[in-house]
Amino acid sequence: MWGRKSFYFGDNISVGVRDLQRAVNWYPEKLSLRVSSLKAQDCDALLSFDRDDPIGLALMVIRPGQAEAYVSEHPILFTKRIKAAHEELTARGVSVGPIQKDSGGNSFFQSQGLDGNAIEICVEP
Repeated sequence: MWGRKSFYFGDNISVGVRDLQRAVNWYPEKLSLRVSSLKAQDCDALLSFDRDDPIGLALMVIRPGQAEAYVSEHPILFTKRIKAAHEELTARGVSVGPIQKDSGGNSFFQSQGLDGNAIEICVEP
């Protein structure tokens, strides 16, 4: 799996992080993302699969005194190969839940990112 893109973003997703530098290191290691060369206006850093891709993972720093960042509640990554994606994240040391099906029969699993951020990995719609 490493060396080819296993996941893709349907749209930008955001997660709150307490330590920006740690997150900038962790998400590329675990999800094969890169720091985008594009200037992020509404976030502290934008990570994507390609440096010039405007779609990706927006990192929002949780400021001192804040309990959480104000981000979307349900970030989702998509994949064509759910079992392979589950195995890859497990091998990379990411905490993942079991593969399950939603009420519409779509396969998905939850993973836990840095700072306890839940990210759903779902078979592409």
